[in-house]
Amino acid sequence: MSERPTAGAPAAFRLPERTDLTLGNGLRATFVEYGAVPKAFVRVALRAGAMNEPENASGLAVLASRYLKEGAGDLDSGELAARIARCGGRLDTHADDDDSTLDVQVLSESTPEALRLLGEVVTRPRLPEAELERLRAELLRELAVASTQPDVLALERFHAALYGDHPYARVLPAREHVEALGIEDVRGFVAGELGAARAHVYVAGRFDVAAAEQALREAFEGLGAGPEPLIAPPSPRSERAIHLVDRPGAEQSTIRLGLPAPDPSHEDYLPLTVVDTLLGGAFMSRITLNLREDKGYTYSPRSTLAVHYRDACWMHASDVTTAHTGDSLHEIFAEIERLRAEPPPAEELEGVQRYMAGGMLVRNATPAGLLGQLGFLDFHELGASYAEQYVDRVYAVTPQQVRDLAAAYLRPEEMTIAIVGDASVIREQIAPYGAITT
Repeated sequence: MSERPTAGAPAAFRLPERTDLTLGNGLRATFVEYGAVPKAFVRVALRAGAMNEPENASGLAVLASRYLKEGAGDLDSGELAARIARCGGRLDTHADDDDSTLDVQVLSESTPEALRLLGEVVTRPRLPEAELERLRAELLRELAVASTQPDVLALERFHAALYGDHPYARVLPAREHVEALGIEDVRGFVAGELGAARAHVYVAGRFDVAAAEQALREAFEGLGAGPEPLIAPPSPRSERAIHLVDRPGAEQSTIRLGLPAPDPSHEDYLPLTVVDTLLGGAFMSRITLNLREDKGYTYSPRSTLAVHYRDACWMHASDVTTAHTGDSLHEIFAEIERLRAEPPPAEELEGVQRYMAGGMLVRNATPAGLLGQLGFLDFHELGASYAEQYVDRVYAVTPQQVRDLAAAYLRPEEMTIAIVGDASVIREQIAPYGAITT
């Protein structure tokens, strides 16, 4: 029988050369010539999201981001979409906790035109009042559906327990807040929060850098500076308790459990991602093999380090059969304790390191992926060395360090647990794992 070939050493990753500039109004821009396909990916990242919403106005950032597609300058929504389509792309907008983004992928020769159009969207959005009812109704319909989903309900309870009255505690906007939003709220948010001091324009792909820079300057120099980014990290807390949401008749229990963790600016964050990947963050991780392959309690358990600016939490997520909810908690905590007690075998760790190194290279193989990497580095103020030393640092993690990090940061006695399931069936099963609140 032939021997299985050994994996070669991972390729070194180097960020492509980038051109950075700052306009007089404070807007920053980054150009990266990358790839062989004659296209460019353009992103306008605006450091304003749910964090910046006024009290009792949750949902405003999402509504405002969608409104940005409703025309700009002399172009109505249809004309704007048609102009971007002629560039070879379409405009996508998105808002989350910390920022709002506008994305478009276009043919290389259309990069300057795409920048001019995005400049119009940001500097001269039309924000027509006539579209308010439609956009608000669409958001309300989405909220109505999302609020019935067990994964959303579990995440809401988990975040509320960790973040208290901080904006990160909100997973969904409040329906009554969205219903009360008016056009002046949208216009005020766009004018007051989406300024140049909070903006970063990224372009990656094949394009004429000189032409792109000229277009950028012409398109965005009229954007007002606005305020600096709002810096208000939370002070998360966690304690061993179960936050139970009753879902009578549910065939599965949706579990979210975890606790605060080091954020990307901390020296332990990257090594801790190795711990997470080995424990639950990959298809062949320990918790996945246990709950899915061995026990058959769930299809796809997973864990992650979820991050904000100067904030992070480690969270396990799984949807398990109702009859084995307590058994699943037992196995999850048993795997955590096993890793806290003894270093993993070197061969197991090496497999995780190969997986992570390969994933890093794959994620950055496209202009869109590269812009995601650059945005992550800039947002967390990490510098190029974080990405370029990533593979070496991942491979530098030792089995003993994995155990030590697990012991230091994955403390079961402090983990918050949120469960959505049939309380009449699972209450007795889960009672040994913490005080239950509903």
